[in-house]
Amino acid sequence: MNRKQLIIELTDSRMAAFVSESGTLSPLAERVCTNRSDEGYKQTLRDLVGDCGDLNDFEAYSCSFSDPKCALVPMALFAESSPEALLGLTVQEQLPKGETDYNRLPEWNIVNVYYLPSWVKGVLILKMPRIVIQHELTHLLRHLNTGSSVPLRTHFILQENHFCCVIRKDGQIVHASYQEYQTAEDVLYHLLYCFQHENITTKGEIFIHASTEQQQAKTKQLSELAATVQSLKEQKITTHFQEHLLFQELCV
Repeated sequence: MNRKQLIIELTDSRMAAFVSESGTLSPLAERVCTNRSDEGYKQTLRDLVGDCGDLNDFEAYSCSFSDPKCALVPMALFAESSPEALLGLTVQEQLPKGETDYNRLPEWNIVNVYYLPSWVKGVLILKMPRIVIQHELTHLLRHLNTGSSVPLRTHFILQENHFCCVIRKDGQIVHASYQEYQTAEDVLYHLLYCFQHENITTKGEIFIHASTEQQQAKTKQLSELAATVQSLKEQKITTHFQEHLLFQELCV
């Protein structure tokens, strides 16, 4: 059944809203985060929601929060500890109390634990009580559980200051990480390191995603660079503009 869904993407640099209907994604509104304080982010998100018009026009609502402060933990380990303690083992900085959230992924037998500032829910749930707010990595992992699980697949999502990398090999998630970067060469270095570490030489596909035209230019640079590397000759490399945002449809 086709339905009209409001899709929101939040990063530390930008907030954007889209409409998904009948499998088609259309940009709706975008705001640049100029005031990077909690109150500044809160007001920017309020303004973005205000730009979306009548919220009653939508049948479903979802939000992707992209932030490197996250950790994938086995379900058994998650049951034995608190989300705050688990995330604290992997994040160096002290996170505010009450700003840790998690998404269960039973299909992978893992839980994604991540930092979620209080202003996200404070604005969105007030305006859209039924909205599903999840981490960007959660959406990507759910997508990787669709279709055939056999092919080797690598996904990158390039944001302004960081990127997400996930590798599925032999039907299992063998790598998932966030890294800060500046150039396409930085991303390529990480890709080559991961492939060497996982001893990947078989045929596969590499999907490189971006949400903005600026990041789309970097996906093309990365694709062109990767195509010149002999050890990646077995990989089919494609770039995708805003397609990863439709992964949110799997979560509502």
